[in-house]
Amino acid sequence: MAVHEVTQDLRTRATETQAGQPARYALRLLGGFGLERDGRAVAVPQGARRLLAYLGVRQRCARSEAAGTLWPGSHEERARANLRTMLWRLHRVTPEPLVEEDDRLSLAARVTSDVATLGAAATALLAGGAPVAVGPGVPALATGELLPGWYDDWVLTERERLRQTQLYALETLAEWLTTRRRFGEAVQVALTAVQLEPLRESATRALITVHLAERNINEAVRRFELFRVDLHRELGVAPTPWLEHLVQAGRSGSALPYP
Repeated sequence: MAVHEVTQDLRTRATETQAGQPARYALRLLGGFGLERDGRAVAVPQGARRLLAYLGVRQRCARSEAAGTLWPGSHEERARANLRTMLWRLHRVTPEPLVEEDDRLSLAARVTSDVATLGAAATALLAGGAPVAVGPGVPALATGELLPGWYDDWVLTERERLRQTQLYALETLAEWLTTRRRFGEAVQVALTAVQLEPLRESATRALITVHLAERNINEAVRRFELFRVDLHRELGVAPTPWLEHLVQAGRSGSALPYP
């Protein structure tokens, strides 16, 4: 470690001791990798990022799982050696350990991951509970994709899983807001789902349902026509009769949702 790094490390520890408060870390994986210590960016070596990111997604795993996933083309002993090296490097990044090591590996209690936060919010919502927090505009569920620009097999798998989780949660949240006549927020949430997946009918249906509920029939019909054109151009198929029936019923005023 360079002299200036040692000096900075000592200053950091002294400041924390004087404040009497343990440092808190925020690990950002959605929209790009980032680590902050009490709001300040922390530089993490490229290799150590992979291990920290994996634990940020998995939260807790066996050493053999981490080694085999992060170094899939290496012999088992070599993969385990690589893991030990990465753990050593990671322990040198911050004054406090970011990873807890016992029979398994996990993020330290002082480290929060945006993936874990998203997962908890989505799980609660899909289980029928109220959203953790819903404010004006797009909620915290509408975050960026997992680690854009990373192409490890495990990242690609987790990216798609999280994308599906986001979509289901956003659609559920839009319905929850609509039933409570919070139409402005519901429209923003449904639009976010449509932007994530423009050809997903359930996302468009959530948006159309909001427009119908607020008696904005013209907007509902316009959104349906846009979806129909895009679906035919991209996939050569038509919307389901269910969606078309919903729009036609709204046009006639015979079945407007959430009176």
